[in-house]
Amino acid sequence: MSASASAAYGAMVAEAEAAVASVKDPELRRVAFEKILSTLLEQQASPAKKTSASRRATRSASGSEAKPAGRSKKRAGGPTAYIEDLIDEGFFEEQHTIADVKAELANRGHHIALTSLSGPLQSLTQKKRLRRQKAAAKGKKSKGTYAYSNW
Repeated sequence: MSASASAAYGAMVAEAEAAVASVKDPELRRVAFEKILSTLLEQQASPAKKTSASRRATRSASGSEAKPAGRSKKRAGGPTAYIEDLIDEGFFEEQHTIADVKAELANRGHHIALTSLSGPLQSLTQKKRLRRQKAAAKGKKSKGTYAYSNW
């Protein structure tokens, strides 16, 4: 290793140590130090990618990172987001029961309990993203179920 490379590495180590100095938990400090140092090393290896990544890494290690100003178009995961994807894709152009919604989500790889879908469906109904109507009873003793469709 040349003297200039050694000095550059030493400067990166010092920068990473300074970034994690305020972290109290030793294990968290070690992990944050490794992440910041690897980010700094990657940036030196490819100067074209050098952006504000080191500042983001420094802020995230110290816990003072600000939230992004705007929300991205991609939704966070979870039952509500999965159901909203179904709405956007036109799944609810026809009426579907909660069991139909569960089956369609399972087909897409999202295995969610039926009880975990009722709340998000109700919430989307209250926001007028979906309409809920009582479906015809299929059996004599059936209470009847609700079917959901586009508003």
